Amino acid sequence: MLGDTMDVLQVYTLKQAEDLFSAHPDLDAIVMDACVPGDEPTTLDLTKKFRQSFFGPIVAASSCGEYRMMLMEVGCDYESSKHKVAQTLINILEN
Repeated sequence: MLGDTMDVLQVYTLKQAEDLFSAHPDLDAIVMDACVPGDEPTTLDLTKKFRQSFFGPIVAASSCGEYRMMLMEVGCDYESSKHKVAQTLINILEN
């Protein structure tokens, strides 16, 4: 069951995401925004890379359904619109 607190680690670039992933091998879950940074999907290759060594849940997060599906195709387990991602993540981690 999910504890009383959750640490959220946030990044703003693909390089920051790679560095954070390397520094925290004990992550419980990953939320992949499709567009980091910008308005076009930039995280597809990074999602594939994470999936090679991360076996926990990865959530595809985007306000664009098409982008979420693209992330699902490359390794995400769940999908969520951005405004529901916190609740989606809580539901996943509680089960």
